Amino acid sequence: MNESSFDHTVLIGDCAAIRQVRAEISSAARTTATVLILGETGVGKEIVSRLIHEESSRKRQPFVAINCGATAETLLESELFGHMKGSFTGAFHDRPGLIQQAHRGTLFLDELGEMSLRMQAVLLRFAETRELQRIGSPDAARIDARLIAATNRDLRAQVASGQFRADLYYRLNVLQIHVPPLRERGGDVKALLDYYLAQAAHCHQLPQPVLSPEAVQILVAYPWPGNIRELRNIAERLILQECEGTLTPDDLPREALAPSPAVAARRVAIAKGTVRPAERVPPPQATIRRDSPEEIM
Repeated sequence: MNESSFDHTVLIGDCAAIRQVRAEISSAARTTATVLILGETGVGKEIVSRLIHEESSRKRQPFVAINCGATAETLLESELFGHMKGSFTGAFHDRPGLIQQAHRGTLFLDELGEMSLRMQAVLLRFAETRELQRIGSPDAARIDARLIAATNRDLRAQVASGQFRADLYYRLNVLQIHVPPLRERGGDVKALLDYYLAQAAHCHQLPQPVLSPEAVQILVAYPWPGNIRELRNIAERLILQECEGTLTPDDLPREALAPSPAVAARRVAIAKGTVRPAERVPPPQATIRRDSPEEIM
């Protein structure tokens, strides 16, 4: 099931943290302010960015996204700003960049924390002036593009260590939305599984099984280190097993059946009713700390 086979503007779940995210999306959509989205890998930061765009007055204009971590530094400036013919080896034609393509719409910069210091300086100038200058061009053009950035990094820590520019951080950190990890959304796991099982069944034209209560209990207690992305992939794997009827613990993937001691203890507590499924599981890795919004510097 590829990225284009599911809806990028659906935020599944009804836990308190997701209700808060929805409220922050609606609040952000009423403005044109820059938004910084924080959260671990796979939590759905791009979904949040697309929802802000879809709920805003710019919804009929382009939504343009780029993964800064997946684009080579030597190409990133050209991808964002465009270039003029002959400005470097291989520049055989004038080429508009993604920023120009996002004019009057929204530009989403994913994995911002992976950007080099040099590119951060180039981005800062655009963020402050909204003026675009293609590589090799003496002229600058005014661009009306809303900026939304996302990262799984602790940008405050990167600023302190000199890996991220403080001036760019304060420029981008106008409105801030933190997307919680799936292990803190235990009550939403069943709804998410049902949604992605249905998506995968439709995509592969296969029957959609149901999850037994025992299977649900195991999956709710699983810490989901890959978050929504991992859940979506497991849902697809379950569909491709072509299990008809009811899925039992025997049908679940190995990683969900071989938990850490902390997760095993949590499953016992859930079974005894001494802990709610949505209560926090010790994280498998360091989590992103949420910072309160700061003023533009």
